[in-house]
Amino acid sequence: MSFAPRNRARSWGSDAVVLSLVLSPLVIPCLSATAGASTLSASSLMSLALKNAVKAGWVHEVEHASAPGHSFSMDNDIGTSAGRQIIDSNGAHAEVIVLHKVAYIYGDKKAVADYFQLSTTDPAKYANKWLSISSTTTGYATISDAVTLTSDFADVTIPGKVTRGPAVMLDGRKVISIHGAVAATSTTAAIKATLYVTTSTPRLPVELHLTTKTETVTTSWTRWGHTVKLKAPPKVTPLTQQP
Repeated sequence: MSFAPRNRARSWGSDAVVLSLVLSPLVIPCLSATAGASTLSASSLMSLALKNAVKAGWVHEVEHASAPGHSFSMDNDIGTSAGRQIIDSNGAHAEVIVLHKVAYIYGDKKAVADYFQLSTTDPAKYANKWLSISSTTTGYATISDAVTLTSDFADVTIPGKVTRGPAVMLDGRKVISIHGAVAATSTTAAIKATLYVTTSTPRLPVELHLTTKTETVTTSWTRWGHTVKLKAPPKVTPLTQQP
């Protein structure tokens, strides 16, 4: 059995929405958490905000994406080593919980077949029940990707040259916009990217907007540091990966 979920719209595959950032590793300069926003370059401000995000403990994340014939949304609670995702991918409903190095997945028939892509001719066999994947199982890394702070913010860095925009108000908060772009390739369209970062300390990301000619992805972050207590499902079926 194999499984290959698309855990976030920021890296959808070519069989769905092709929006995909090819991002460089997260490089964090040595910056003071109290450095003035007005004195930091766009790249330094972005790096500082993402460094603070990874150290924040917990965050609530909401993501929406759309493209012709496709829609995707996630409502997530993400912690340092645990997290939960509630997903709607083209009408497939799914949930992922990562806790104590075990990933738990739950989905309807469409999610089993299309989102988690379980290799089975009988999706109903695995639908509407909790399945567990241990950290020693091959598919664990894929399932748990973006469910913890480090993995989630690993692809938020806008690659290449970035520029600062003026301070603006966004949902009642004063933020600074950071703008960049990713050139088109033979398989992906050109992407415009804007990351909004707080002007107050600690600097933290507020929203990320990605757009192509036909696709949009918006991710927002709130409730920094508010711990969410997660519990393992009471009844689970272990799922193992077959070669």
